[in-house]
Amino acid sequence: MAKRDPHRTEKLRIAVRYLLERGGLAPGSQSRLAEHFKVSRQRVHQIVVEERRHLPGQGDREPAQTASGAF
Repeated sequence: MAKRDPHRTEKLRIAVRYLLERGGLAPGSQSRLAEHFKVSRQRVHQIVVEERRHLPGQGDREPAQTASGAF
């Protein structure tokens, strides 16, 4: 099995972050990114999910943290 190229992965992360911040990650984009960066679509999806977690306002919030329980 081939090793992942960290340089290529970082460039892919930058592209995904750019598209997420500008709302440009349309249907079919992950397949096109996979072709361009020569990785699987599943790998692109994994990076998209990871980058969405890191975006401000998109973090993993639990319901207990969003609701005010002090009454």
